[in-house]
Amino acid sequence: MTAVQMEGRVSSGFEAIADAFADNFRHRGDTAASCVVYAEGAPVVDIWAGQTARGAWTPGTRTVVFSVSKGVTTVCLLMAAERGLIDLDAPVAKYWPEFAENGKEATTVRQLLAHRAGLVAPEADVTVEDLRAWQPVADTLARQAPAWAPGTAYAYHALTFGWLAGEVLRRATGLRPGQWLREHVADPLNLTMTYGADPASADFHPLADPLPITDPEAAALMAAALGAPMIERSISLGGVFDATRITQEANTEAWLSVEIPAGNLVTNARSLARLYAATVGEVDGVRLLGADVVRDALVVRSEGRPFVGPDAGGGWGTGFMTSSTHRPMIGPGSFGHDGLGGCLGFAHLESEIAFAYQTAQPGGLPDDRANALCRALNACL
Repeated sequence: MTAVQMEGRVSSGFEAIADAFADNFRHRGDTAASCVVYAEGAPVVDIWAGQTARGAWTPGTRTVVFSVSKGVTTVCLLMAAERGLIDLDAPVAKYWPEFAENGKEATTVRQLLAHRAGLVAPEADVTVEDLRAWQPVADTLARQAPAWAPGTAYAYHALTFGWLAGEVLRRATGLRPGQWLREHVADPLNLTMTYGADPASADFHPLADPLPITDPEAAALMAAALGAPMIERSISLGGVFDATRITQEANTEAWLSVEIPAGNLVTNARSLARLYAATVGEVDGVRLLGADVVRDALVVRSEGRPFVGPDAGGGWGTGFMTSSTHRPMIGPGSFGHDGLGGCLGFAHLESEIAFAYQTAQPGGLPDDRANALCRALNACL
């Protein structure tokens, strides 16, 4: 049995979370991780343990958290919407006129955020230089025809979500997601959170190689999904990255030197939980979203069989993942986003609970680590 040298603090009544966290190391393959829980605007769990190739894991250690990025980008868009700068049900072309090509003139901002735009992957090849420049990727997506009539189906926009949502934000506010995140979220809440990072930064730790897939059925489904050209291009962005080695790609300068608001947020669990806590209540006088905005975003817009790929049991509202069989979080009313490899951040409006789990050890399949922590959290409430 793996010995676990856990550090941090756990408030009375939340001990079950520490037990589940330790079990993740003993039985589920974790090697370095953090878990933070807020209740009513204050931390009640803040624990960490482990080592990476760069040394001891600390509460300030940052890693790539993959699609957890989408939840944070959604917070930025919803903040702008609450301020009257974006109408979620308006056509994208209201803010981005060039988008109104090839049958996309009626596509709404909400459809983009709910993975219903039919722009899962760029049809034209792009380069790392295009990613760094931002605009070439946005222009490519604006020109192309959707894979289906927008709004009539959905499929997960693994990386294009970031340019689609991000360009709407830029056109409506003058700020790209990274700028909005810094000025309106990270600085007011004192968060350590950016899209991309300097890989040489002392607080950045590379991800480990992923754990093996031990479920043959899950392995077959993943192989079939990556065999679908649309899905492969959605992850590789048409060959810029190796879709079969995306966790390793996340440690490279190519991945870290660009702004990918759907996939390359670099942060720690403390910052992520604090952000989500500020979406359901005040944190040191700062609140990011009003309750009505959150309730509207919680309405499920996409679930069931997608246009391409298997039904993995997930559900999405306006940008956020919602509670589902795949990712229950703490049940109905939960909203947030998980990320490839196992990280998860979410909040629950009525209980004013916010949660973050960050790991340097990408999971294989099955990966029950985040869900085990959520079950423990539920038992404490």
